[in-house]
Amino acid sequence: MFSMFREHCEFCKHVQDINNTNARSEDELPSSSDFVNPCKKEELISQLVFDSVEDAEKFYIAYAKAEGFDVRRRSVQKKGPTIKNRVWVCTREGFREKKEEARNMLRESKPLTRSGCKATFRVTRDWNSGKYMVSRFLNNHNHELHVYPKSYLSPPDKALLSLMTKTGIKPSLVMHYLDQIAGGAGKLSFKKKTAYNWLNKLRAERIREGDIHTVINKLKESKQKDDRFFYKYCVDEEDTLTRLFWCDGSSRAEYEAFGDVLVFDSSYKTNRYLYPLVIFSGVNNHGSTCIFAACFLQDETIESYQWVLQTFLEAMGGKIPESVLTDQDAAMRSAIVSEFVGSRHRICSWHLCRNVRKNIKKSSFCNEFCSLVDRKCSIEEFELSWSNTVENHNLSNNKWVLDTYEIRERWAEAYFREQFMCMMTTTQRAESVNALIKLSVEHKMTITDFLDHYERTLQRLRSDFIEMQKKSEMDDHDVRESPLKCLEEHAISIYTLKIFYMIRKEIRDEQGVVGENRIGEAGGNQTFFYRENKETGVSINKVIVGEGISKFQCDCFKLESEGIPCRHIISTLKYYGMKKFPESMLKRRWLKYPGTLLRKKFPDPIPIANSEQQRFGKLNAECLVLSVVSSQTEPGYSNSLRRVRDVVDTAKDELMMHSRCGSVPSENNVNDDNDSCDNVIQDPPITKMKKVCDPVRNKTRGATKFKKQKCGICGVPGHKSTTCQLKKQPTWEGEKKYKGHNAKTSSVSKQQINPEIPFHQVNNPQFPVNFNMPDSIVEGVLNMQPNNSVLPLFSHTDHPMVPGAFTTLLWQQQAGAASGSVAHSFPDFPIPPPS
Repeated sequence: MFSMFREHCEFCKHVQDINNTNARSEDELPSSSDFVNPCKKEELISQLVFDSVEDAEKFYIAYAKAEGFDVRRRSVQKKGPTIKNRVWVCTREGFREKKEEARNMLRESKPLTRSGCKATFRVTRDWNSGKYMVSRFLNNHNHELHVYPKSYLSPPDKALLSLMTKTGIKPSLVMHYLDQIAGGAGKLSFKKKTAYNWLNKLRAERIREGDIHTVINKLKESKQKDDRFFYKYCVDEEDTLTRLFWCDGSSRAEYEAFGDVLVFDSSYKTNRYLYPLVIFSGVNNHGSTCIFAACFLQDETIESYQWVLQTFLEAMGGKIPESVLTDQDAAMRSAIVSEFVGSRHRICSWHLCRNVRKNIKKSSFCNEFCSLVDRKCSIEEFELSWSNTVENHNLSNNKWVLDTYEIRERWAEAYFREQFMCMMTTTQRAESVNALIKLSVEHKMTITDFLDHYERTLQRLRSDFIEMQKKSEMDDHDVRESPLKCLEEHAISIYTLKIFYMIRKEIRDEQGVVGENRIGEAGGNQTFFYRENKETGVSINKVIVGEGISKFQCDCFKLESEGIPCRHIISTLKYYGMKKFPESMLKRRWLKYPGTLLRKKFPDPIPIANSEQQRFGKLNAECLVLSVVSSQTEPGYSNSLRRVRDVVDTAKDELMMHSRCGSVPSENNVNDDNDSCDNVIQDPPITKMKKVCDPVRNKTRGATKFKKQKCGICGVPGHKSTTCQLKKQPTWEGEKKYKGHNAKTSSVSKQQINPEIPFHQVNNPQFPVNFNMPDSIVEGVLNMQPNNSVLPLFSHTDHPMVPGAFTTLLWQQQAGAASGSVAHSFPDFPIPPPS
């Protein structure tokens, strides 16, 4: 789309700007066409006058860019703070200094770029007028010039690069896309390196005041746009961030409607500080995941989780969830017990099955344990099955089995049959949310960038929710012909589509249920018995009807645990001839009504979108249509291109005018109401606040496991060669400490030699002998002549030695000589007396 905009020559632009400021007649002004003529180039440039050194530098850089070479500053002369003259030269001026290359160079030398080019541009101050005149201009290049007609990032390219990289698309893929919309490969007006440099500069500029300081300011802006936006943070004694919690108004409204079951889990490697990320999520009325809040923590202690849950309750108006689903983290458990009083805490069954395979190395027991975790049975049946399973595998005294059995009320399905869990037994939704957020997150990301990515994730989830809600509210859903069509029509009129499909399956399966008996009880209660043939055998279920055919309870507890009527209750409704589900049977959170209220209150996925972003999106959509339609024919292309150029020039003039006046174009100038952006909220200014320091890299269980460095002497990890105990062992008095000696430059063997080694092993070159000797002996050994009587021959010339705390000597001895003692091997060398 942006390829249709005109690209102005920077060189001609600067020449025109400079000429307009010079006090010359119009006839004396050089035109840009004169610079094409090489004969007039030097003469015209020598006549230029500049208001400042900066203008001269801009001109020469633009000129060099048009010619095909690069510029660098060479020298400057000043008189006080005033610049007398400044000189610019070609980057290939002079020659590289010849330096002695190191013997062990790890990388290749850089290519030679200096060629002694004489091109020079110098300006000198005129003290009378205060302007700068061109005092020297040489254009004699002794190298080939490379002309790059397009070598800058245009504002449209910058806008697309910024917008697309913010969504998580890699810059290289963005540039491939820009290649295509520009007309093909090689048509871009910039290089890849230019784009990467600009993106890095953009990120650095964004957090110039500090990452956390920028985050807090961003949260304060969101608070001004959204009255229900909530955030809270903590700092330590050094004003370093330790905890950060936030949620917006839409998330708080979702918790009010669907906050009966809460799932939260920790995620790691989402930021450069390695702070664990805690996301609170749940299930909406369509069975999809919704996010309630998020939090960064410095550590995962009980105190930290208590602060998180207290802040969560503060943000949510004190509403405590009915059920909480987490992993087996002990700190989470302690915080839930103390803060969520009355909530049922359930442990994720997936984590439990993973832990049993780590602790119990019996695959048969692990399989039976996992099936027992999710088995829908009574508590008595669970206890009996558990006892049989443990005894059959002889694990009655296993500590892990005993500890797990003690907390069975937090993981066994038998203890949660009457507890509403939103059809969840694992933290899979929290894991899926973490995976969705990590889709475009790297461990080096700043929290500022993460906050933007988190908002985009919320947009996608809420956009899906709005689409599903609109689809459920449509009235054109047809119901198939069936004996219980009235119940299906009632279900589709009040339930969302996802829940309706589940109820319809129970209505279809009701045909396989056979009524066995009906018993009347005192008080008007009725008990129905149903038989159902399954693959595992025949099951008998009991349904109790009471309170004047308004309360139904089945011993399968599907209505209590999942919130939808089971096939046995539906068969009972058919017996009574009921055409609608009774009010007591309806679970409000599965109905359309809560979603309708949310959709009307928050019609957009993100209600606090930037006003400039909304205007950009609207114009971009219209320009895309114009590009597609106009590019079909040559007349349409030419006509549209001419008009677009006129519109662009007009828009630039308006922008400059408003910039000079210090005002922003008013949105009331838009005549057509359909073209205006809905719910536009101006960005508030950043208010001054006490700066919150960026934290250091945190070492948590989510941190990268670095490989331990080994000692260069003994090879044992945990210490370095400078602190090795072998190096610090007692030595002779008078030994000189050589500096600059380390494990990398030493020829010392890493094998500690025993002085009791037999001579035939010592004489073998594969078994070097370590001597700890004074410098006088070392010098004598280095000057020793080789022994030619024994083959193979090794000498100090073949194996050079490096003096140090340990010195390795590869040597040969005649038969009958003593073993590796210095006194026996070299009796002529004096040995200092002991101290």
